Amino acid sequence: MIFIDSNIPIYLIGSDHSNKGRTVPILERLVRDEVPLITHAEALQEILHRYTAIDRQDAIQPAYDARR
Repeated sequence: MIFIDSNIPIYLIGSDHSNKGRTVPILERLVRDEVPLITHAEALQEILHRYTAIDRQDAIQPAYDARR
């Protein structure tokens, strides 16, 4: 079981970032290998806080969807 922090969906849907290129292949491998992935309410709250703070409420739903 692997914990998915709030930064992971943010890297996936956000603009270019040095961690984005590493995040995608790792997640693809984990999903392919059916490794259980978990998160918690605090991580979801961090997504809300971040995108509200930078006035990007349009990115909240895609970030939530990316963690599924």
